[in-house]
Amino acid sequence: MRLAKFWLQLVVILLCLKKHQSAQPGNSSHDLKPCNGCSHLTLSVDFSSSVVEHEYIVVFKGYFTANARSKFISSALRSRGIEDWRIVPRNNPASDYPSDFELIEIKSAQHDTVQTLEDHPNIKRVTPQKRVIRSLKFSDGESSASCNETKWSQKWQSSRPLRRTSLSLGSGFWHATGRHSSRRLLRAIPRQVAQTLQADVLWQLGYTGSNVKVAVFDTGLSERHPHFKNVRERTNWTNEKTLDDGLGHGTFVAGVIASMRECQGLAPDSELHIYRVFTNNQVSYTSWFLDAFNYAILKKIDVLNLSIGGPDFMDHPFVDKVWELTANNVIMVSAIGNDGPLYGTLNNPADQMDVIGVGGIDFEDNIARFSSRGMTTWELPGGYGRMKPDIVTYGSGVRGSGMKGGCRSLSGTSVASPVVAGAVTLLVSLSPSYVDLTECPYMWPYCSQPIYYGGMPTIVNITILNGMGVTGRIVDKPDWQPYLPHNGDNIEVAFSFSSVLWPWSGYLAISISVAKKAASWEGIAQGHVMITVASPEENENGDDQFSTVKLPIKVKIIPTPPRSKRVLWDQYHNLRYPPGYFPRDNLRMKNDPLDWNGDHVHTNFRDMYQHLRSMGYFIEVLGSPFTCFDASQYGTLLMVDSEEEFFPEEISKLRRDVANGLSLIVFSDWYNTSVMRKVKFYDENTRQWWMPDTGGSNIPALNDLLSVWNMAFSDGIYEGDFTMANHDMYYASGCSIARFPEDGAVLSQTLKDQGLEVLKQETSVVENVPVLGLFQTQTEGGGRIVLYGDSNCLDDSHRQKDCFWLLDSLLQYTSYGVLPASISHSENRQKPPTGEGSQPPERMEGNHLHRYSKVLEAHLGDPKPRPLPACPHLSWAKPLPLNETAPSNLWKHQKLLSIDLDKVALPNVRQSRPQVRPLSPGESGAWDIPGGIMPGRYNQDVGQTIPVFAFLGAMVVLAFFVVQINKAKSKPKRRKPRVKRPQLIQPFHQPKTPSV
Repeated sequence: MRLAKFWLQLVVILLCLKKHQSAQPGNSSHDLKPCNGCSHLTLSVDFSSSVVEHEYIVVFKGYFTANARSKFISSALRSRGIEDWRIVPRNNPASDYPSDFELIEIKSAQHDTVQTLEDHPNIKRVTPQKRVIRSLKFSDGESSASCNETKWSQKWQSSRPLRRTSLSLGSGFWHATGRHSSRRLLRAIPRQVAQTLQADVLWQLGYTGSNVKVAVFDTGLSERHPHFKNVRERTNWTNEKTLDDGLGHGTFVAGVIASMRECQGLAPDSELHIYRVFTNNQVSYTSWFLDAFNYAILKKIDVLNLSIGGPDFMDHPFVDKVWELTANNVIMVSAIGNDGPLYGTLNNPADQMDVIGVGGIDFEDNIARFSSRGMTTWELPGGYGRMKPDIVTYGSGVRGSGMKGGCRSLSGTSVASPVVAGAVTLLVSLSPSYVDLTECPYMWPYCSQPIYYGGMPTIVNITILNGMGVTGRIVDKPDWQPYLPHNGDNIEVAFSFSSVLWPWSGYLAISISVAKKAASWEGIAQGHVMITVASPEENENGDDQFSTVKLPIKVKIIPTPPRSKRVLWDQYHNLRYPPGYFPRDNLRMKNDPLDWNGDHVHTNFRDMYQHLRSMGYFIEVLGSPFTCFDASQYGTLLMVDSEEEFFPEEISKLRRDVANGLSLIVFSDWYNTSVMRKVKFYDENTRQWWMPDTGGSNIPALNDLLSVWNMAFSDGIYEGDFTMANHDMYYASGCSIARFPEDGAVLSQTLKDQGLEVLKQETSVVENVPVLGLFQTQTEGGGRIVLYGDSNCLDDSHRQKDCFWLLDSLLQYTSYGVLPASISHSENRQKPPTGEGSQPPERMEGNHLHRYSKVLEAHLGDPKPRPLPACPHLSWAKPLPLNETAPSNLWKHQKLLSIDLDKVALPNVRQSRPQVRPLSPGESGAWDIPGGIMPGRYNQDVGQTIPVFAFLGAMVVLAFFVVQINKAKSKPKRRKPRVKRPQLIQPFHQPKTPSV
């Protein structure tokens, strides 16, 4: 069985490579070219999410019988004299087993009752019951859409509400069979995933997924559907009395996995377990998912496909249960989301490291426009996130099973998710499997900028996937082995890692820096990191099993750039929701008031970053206080949309740095306590009113920072269009400059008072609003300071007009003292405001910023600054040089368990597919194209057109199912399968599943 393990290892390594991510991520245009002759059945979807009134989910600290759960709740409530409550019946297959939650209905005062329940020693948490509704509308497609583009109608401003939704229906089409008449290239290429990936190679070896339990959490499946022969169990978790799929989405997902005919699935002999968790009216409840998840653990499900997602990782019962599933040997595969093409848009639970997050590509191997993409924002604002999705595969125009039979096409990441539902790791692997900082677009943003001596260390977060067991550990510590013939000794490497891998996974953070001897050197440096993982062996002796994996590293080094070209981005003082309420920078976005963005230079400020790189600037990210960087290395410190407070030591150091030549650019936003009270909202999850903990920016904190130079922002909020230096500009909920040095230069504009409009619904136009200020410090060799009251024009998710030209001009000023005459001699220049007659905004009383701040701590009375934290200190690993040549391609499969996979040859088989139902008359065994030949660049040998790693990936997906046959010692001995399997490797025994 070892060969199957090796193939399975390859899918995680190979499917994540650059050829599957060859789309240029910089293309964020939403314009679509018309396609004459395209006729679509277009599906539009409306979503809503609400809390069920009076219903609560009571989560216990363990699994208890129904009688015990009732007694716990009764004792807690009756101690306070609360009688008007009842347990809501849940008539589903899990009701016969112990459970860790209960659903109750309470009519009394909510806050006191919830607090009473949470005080019980056996109750972990009480949360409201949530209800999600999806409304579907079919119509003939009349819009002009490109044939090789997926219809993408979502707007970023409102695309991430607090909900869990299907991740195919919102962004994709239902395509009626045979309705495509276009001659464009994409319409002529195959949409049959199993055949495209050449899964029949493994079918001919007998690897078809037999005895593997695959759960599909979706809209159900009809009992007598002609495409499926091995549906072991259908369970209904909804309040409807049917197990059939009235929508077609669940049928499609199940077909991609295990369809037997027509649009064939990847693993036709796998055991399908259908979990109907959405009604025909597209309604679902959190409690339905919790019961279904518990039942999946009891049934010892091997692989669980979840084609839903949302941005809310604070839905504690749902997220906790996902973690419990992975800790119980259930391999979770989840769609990454349809909120692309912007970065930092990953959905939960696919963004977690122990869940395989799947993104979508089209049949030209380009990233689908709708597919969400990284990096993750869990780690922000400090440091970097992780690269996600873990795997990308075909998710645009894919054929799958229709609701009553036949085939239809669908687009979305929930289509891609079942394609790789069986592609999981049974040996230790790393995601990504290599670090090549020269490769784009997969290694973006790392590939966008070379490294150099004196720069901030480049941090790459790697996920360690341990398939040997639920728990494991890293033996000793990773080793750094540079290749001397490839200048590996010119880089230094430091590690931070989780010593225990549980469940299944852990992290490895690699910090890469340039050695001092390479300060003037340019070239490529390579080496690799060796990691050994141990997991308990399933035998009586309790011995450990070991696996060693190699992580190749490749970087490009250049001489250290001049100080004037180096820009430092302040990430340390940017915050994000959740858990606090940090409102949107643009107050016009009323439907979604929470600021979901990480305000990172590589997420929602990505376009700005790309522009600065194209202008020759080098951007580094500061994830620590101002006291932790050497200001003599940088020309400009760029502060955009800061919400955090500042340590007193930071304020003092920045004053010295500016006096010694560091320049400062501050892009601010609004802060007005009256408006902040006005934009409060009622959160249905917590049943409380949420008040903002800061404004668009933390203006009081910025004013403390700028006070030493006699500068301050106001509490005014302004909006409007204007022209600056012959450029059209838009001011979106920005503040004005309240005070500025008299020898500085200030530009003003005529804008609308948006604050007055929000408070009194009145429109007022204000002339001479100071929006831009420029100042040269008086000390010899001192730096320059620039203030601008609005950051929205730099933000990918907010900007309506492009003000990158303004940023270019400001950097020319701060770096070289050169200011365009169109600004310096502008007719809008005015005398700097002195601040007389106006009061800068005060901090909002009663805000809870200290709960989420790295600077403030709770204190009797007003919050006080914490002690200044120590600066990060890296312990560079001792190199173990290798006098050998680096591998020519880093993505090539690795040698595992001391066996060279290059020496393992597959049999040259040409027989018909075993265990697969024959095609009915009229069904094509080739791709759905005339004559089985693809036009254009596809008119060539198929073995050359399909990427090698996709071919191997398909074989690995099905090989996984074979591994599962002999994985459990407790299973009875089975008869030999109908097709004799080659005995190439030893049986693999799965760890025992913990009982519930």
